[in-house]
Amino acid sequence: MSAIKDAIAAMKEVLLLTDKVERAGTLLSDVSRELREHDRRLTRLETLVEFRSGRAGIRELPGPDNDDR
Repeated sequence: MSAIKDAIAAMKEVLLLTDKVERAGTLLSDVSRELREHDRRLTRLETLVEFRSGRAGIRELPGPDNDDR
């Protein structure tokens, strides 16, 4: 009878560990999704800063309104 109790205890342990691994996987997916969102936002902010600071490499072409350049 002791062997059966040990087997049942081992099965319970396996089920608990499986549940923990599934929850950890879900949490990891959520963190990964949030990291991608932050990366996109950071890229947009970097682009905005580069554009505002004039480092974007965009120059206006001379035209009728701005010939004095």
